[in-house]
Amino acid sequence: MQIPRALIDEIRERTDIAEVIGQSVTLRAQGGRSVGLCPFHQEKSPSFHVLRDKQIYHCFGCKESGDVFTFLMKTQGLSFTEAVKELAGPAGITLEERQLDPKERAKMQARASLHDACAFAAEWFHTNLMSRPEGLAAREALKARGCTVETWKRFRLGYAPDRWTGLLDHLQSRGVPPELAIRAGLARKNEQRGSAYDFFRDRLMIPILDRRDRPIAFGGRILSGEGPKYINSSETEIYEKSSTLYGLSLGRAAIQRKDRVIVVEGYFDAISLAQAGFEEVVATCGTALTEGHLEQIRRLTTTVIALFDTDEAGKRAAERALPMFLGVGVEPRHLELPGAKDPDEYVQKNGAAAFEQRLHSARSLVEVVISWSAQRHGSTPAGRQRSVTEILPLLLQMPPIQREAAIARAAGLLGVGELALRELIGRRRDEPARPAGIKPRFVGNAELNRLLWLLIHFPQEVGPVLLAVPDPQIVTDHPEVGFAIHQLLDGKSLASLREDLTDIDVKRLLGDIAAREGLCDRERAATMASQILARLEGKAVNERLSALQRELSACDPTLDRPRYLALLSEQQEMVRRKQELVRITGPMR
Repeated sequence: MQIPRALIDEIRERTDIAEVIGQSVTLRAQGGRSVGLCPFHQEKSPSFHVLRDKQIYHCFGCKESGDVFTFLMKTQGLSFTEAVKELAGPAGITLEERQLDPKERAKMQARASLHDACAFAAEWFHTNLMSRPEGLAAREALKARGCTVETWKRFRLGYAPDRWTGLLDHLQSRGVPPELAIRAGLARKNEQRGSAYDFFRDRLMIPILDRRDRPIAFGGRILSGEGPKYINSSETEIYEKSSTLYGLSLGRAAIQRKDRVIVVEGYFDAISLAQAGFEEVVATCGTALTEGHLEQIRRLTTTVIALFDTDEAGKRAAERALPMFLGVGVEPRHLELPGAKDPDEYVQKNGAAAFEQRLHSARSLVEVVISWSAQRHGSTPAGRQRSVTEILPLLLQMPPIQREAAIARAAGLLGVGELALRELIGRRRDEPARPAGIKPRFVGNAELNRLLWLLIHFPQEVGPVLLAVPDPQIVTDHPEVGFAIHQLLDGKSLASLREDLTDIDVKRLLGDIAAREGLCDRERAATMASQILARLEGKAVNERLSALQRELSACDPTLDRPRYLALLSEQQEMVRRKQELVRITGPMR
C-alpha cells in the first residue's frame, strides 16, 4: 500500500504523540514537554523527552529519537505502513489504497509470498516436532540436552522429516508451488530430472525471525548420520545474513531492560542462554559479525559481551571484529568460559549463577587483544615496538574517556612507558586510523549545532538570515545536513523531514538538538544566527588568506604579473571581508 505523503503528514499532525507514547511510558509534564523513563534502555533517572510541538521524542541517554510512527514501529514491531494505518482511524482519516503499477505489485506479492512460504514451513516443522511420531527422535534429542518444551514453543523449534518431498507436498497443499519454495531457500532443484526436493531433511529446525517475528530463513541441525552439523538457508529477497541477528526480535526487550547484549556464535548457544534466564542474547547466522549487525546492536545498547572461540581462529575473528566495534562507538567485553567449548555446555555444567559471575568478570576486548599482541610479539624492544604499532589504531578509535584508561592498561601489558605512549597517541590523534568501510559517527560541531537549534526552534526569525548566505558550504559540507537545512527553510516539520533522511547519526543529532532547551530567546535568535554565520565565514576567510599568502610567496611578480596582481586583489578583498566580519563577531584569530 502506497500512502500519499500529505496524508502521512496530516495523520502525524492530528495525533497527540504524548498521548500515544503515554499508553506505554509513564510521562510527567515538564515545561512544554513530557518526560519519563526511556523504554529503549534501562535507566533510573528520566532522560526520555516527548515534544508535542515538534511531534518527536528523544532520549538523551541512549540517543533514540523519532516520531509517533517510529515509536510504534520500534515498540510494537510494526512496519511503517502498519503504523500509519494504526493511527489513521483515531486521527479521523480514511486511507484509500493507491493502485500499484504492475512492477510494484509483483514485487510486493513476491515478498509476501516468500513470507507465507516460510511461515507455512515453520508451522509444519513445529507440528512435526511437537506431536507427530516421526519427530520422536528430535524430541528426545532436545530433552537430552535439557531443552524444555516451553523453549521449543518460544523459539518455534521444529523437525524436518527424512523425506525427499515432505515439505514440498505440504507447501503445495497450501498453494505454494515448488518454484516459490526454491526461491525461499526451502527446496533445491534437481537439474537432471527437472524436479525439486526438500533442502532440509532429518534435521532439527531452528527458524530465523525478522524484527516482526516472521520466519524468513532456517538453520537445520543434523540428528544422526553423516553430513555437516548445520546447514543454513541461502540468502533470499527477504533474508540477508549480514543484517540478521538470530534471537534479536525475542531478546530486544531484555536487551533494552538490562542495557546489555551477549553475542554468541551458535543458535543453541543463544537458545540455552535464553532458557537459563539470559534473554538478552543474539547469534550470527552462520557468518562473521558485520557492521550491519553492530549498527542494530548500537541502537539498543553499547554494552556488548562477545564470545569468541579460544583457538587461533577465534582470536583472529576477535581481532578482526574489534575495529568494527570501535568504529560504531562500542567497546565490547570478552567473555571466557573455562572448561567448556561453548556457552551451551557451560550453562549445562555450571548453571546460570556461574554464568552471571563470568559475565561480571568479562574483560575489555581491547585489553584482551593487547595481551594477545604482547604474547605474539614478545618482550624484546623490537617486539614491543611491533605491538605498539599494532594496537595504536585501536586506541585512537576509542572515545577519549575509555582511551585514557586503555592507555594505562596497554602500557602495563606491553611493558612500555605510559608517558611515551600518550605522546605517540597525541601526535597521531588528529589523524586516527579507521578500518576500511567504517565511517566515523557524525556529531556535528558547536557552531553548526547551535545554528541548527536556532533554525528548528525559531525558523521565522532565523530563516531569512540563512537564506542570505551566499555559499551554503560555509555552513556545512555534509550533504544530508545541507538537505535538512534546505527542507527546514522550506517549512517542512522536523518530524516529516526525518522520513527523508537516511543517515541515522544525522537523525539522532537533529533529535538531540530539538530536545534541548534554552540556547537563547526569540528576540536574540536572528542576531545569534548572524554571529554564528559570521564566525563560520571568518574561519573560511582565514583559511583562504593563509592559502593566498602561500601562493603569493611562490609567485614571481616579474614573470607572472597578471596572476600576482589577481592574487593580491583577492587578498585585499579577503582582508576587507574579514574586517566586516570582525564588526559582527569581535576579533577573530
